[in-house]
Amino acid sequence: MAKFTKKSIERRNVIMEEAEKLFVEKGFEKTTVKDIADKSGVAKGTFYYYFDTKEDIITALLEKRYKKTEEKALRIAESDRFTPIEKIERILLRLIFDRQDNFKIYEFFKIDENAKIMKKRNKEFRDKFIPIFTEVVKEGIKKGDFETDYPEEVTDIMFMGVDGFLHKHYATLTTEEMYKGKFSAVEEVMSRSLNLKDRKIDLSLMKPEK
Repeated sequence: MAKFTKKSIERRNVIMEEAEKLFVEKGFEKTTVKDIADKSGVAKGTFYYYFDTKEDIITALLEKRYKKTEEKALRIAESDRFTPIEKIERILLRLIFDRQDNFKIYEFFKIDENAKIMKKRNKEFRDKFIPIFTEVVKEGIKKGDFETDYPEEVTDIMFMGVDGFLHKHYATLTTEEMYKGKFSAVEEVMSRSLNLKDRKIDLSLMKPEK
């Protein structure tokens, strides 16, 4: 991958921003690389310096959003203000609320129907957030809040299951409806998986940590 200078990063961001506008205006399929290059004020060759295909722009847009969410999740995980249970709740809420914005991209560009993009999306998402959850779970085990002999495996299964479950239902449920049914199920599964004794995971705050 090319090493980008500050100027080239700015140019890459312009291409991404203009491409997203064109995708919304003309549709993903009808937008050509030439359209994107012209709108961005660059040559087609310059476009291909930064991106191999139009699909790569969609992936880059998602990665940019995930990066911001990752930074917020890390701040929560590393904070001394919260117990491990509270960290799990706040990170999960952060992912849920940020996903509402990301879902507009999933829906508009039909990412679920594009196996290549969806595969990249899943890998990017899980590579960023499973390690964060795993460290919080290990912290909770040390402090006696959680109980499992397989923290990495349990976190992996739990996270992928919850991610897939929520992704499946995002298109049809409002936040309020989702909490009443789907969030309650997530609370139950996570609480049982981590063998919580004193209380269960509670997402009733319905407000992500800033």
